[in-house]
Order: sequence, then C-alpha cells, then structure tokens
Amino acid sequence: MVYKYIDIVGTSNRDITDAVNNAFQEASKTVKNIKWGELGRITFRVEDGRKMEYQTEVRIGFEILREDRNNQSSTRDS
Repeated sequence: MVYKYIDIVGTSNRDITDAVNNAFQEASKTVKNIKWGELGRITFRVEDGRKMEYQTEVRIGFEILREDRNNQSSTRDS
C-alpha cells in the first residue's frame, strides 16, 4: 500500500475540537480513502484583545488507489 498526506488548517469560533472536525469534514468532501489524521500546531486569532477563532493544523493521511485498466476496478498499490 502507498499513502499520501495533505496539510490543512481547520478553523472554528467555538473550540479546538470543532476546528479539527471542520478540517476533516472539509477534506473528506474531496479526499477519498482517508485512513488517519495528525494534529499539529494549535493557534488562535485575536481581534481587539479578544480570542476570535481557533486554528488547527491537521495532517490528513489517505491511501492511494489506482485504476486497474484491465478490469476497470480500483486496486491497492503494493
């Protein structure tokens, strides 16, 4: 099997967990075969002295599948 990852930033006005979930939900709209996630840096945006937004760096790992041209079905890379 072969895996690839992307780094994205999730945001939320509510909490860190919500920011992570937002990142995952958005990635899963276009990235298939997600297998793992890793939480990186956690930051927050401040405006006028008030915490306004949580920002979480999230690494999303997914399995690479390739099209088998002979039988037109997806196969795992070895």
